[in-house]
Amino acid sequence: MPAKKTTILTADDDPQLLRLVARNLQLEEYDVLVASDGKQALEQIEHHAPDLVLLDVMMPRMDGFTVCQRVREFSAVPIIIVTARGQDQDKVRGLDLGADDYLTKPFSVAELLARVRAVLRRAQFLPSEHTYAMHSTVGEMTIDYAQHLVTMAGREVVLTPIEYSILSVRFVGVIWKWCSEHKALRIWCSVA
Repeated sequence: MPAKKTTILTADDDPQLLRLVARNLQLEEYDVLVASDGKQALEQIEHHAPDLVLLDVMMPRMDGFTVCQRVREFSAVPIIIVTARGQDQDKVRGLDLGADDYLTKPFSVAELLARVRAVLRRAQFLPSEHTYAMHSTVGEMTIDYAQHLVTMAGREVVLTPIEYSILSVRFVGVIWKWCSEHKALRIWCSVA
């Protein structure tokens, strides 16, 4: 059985650059997925679990920083930010949000490919599964970490961002229970 090819998602809203990067990755024998906006990139990551993500920052529908932050809520897939934003604060922000590397445009194809190889080489020493649970279900409640969506018995539960953040934190020994008579979540923490 042939070895599984490494899959790389490249996300950029510039179609010409997207084609150039994708073609050069294919010439290096990588399987390539493409996305032209941030929301599409997030969906591709969630559904295809690529081995590496090349992510532009300035994209429509969802910027690359937000995509990176969202991905880190459910996956440890290596991410290289590839963008024209070259200010130090942008680089620091991208790396602090969870990117593994940051490459400023314009760049040479040789440098991009070298960075891809380096990040993939480092990723070999990590556990083979890059994906955390994308969904958690407790009883009738499901949390979709990629889409920031909570449902109870199939119906969406509308939460503020703070309520979602509190709910989505993964605590050992925490039991969530929907209290329908109070239309609220109750939390019980078991103390060891």
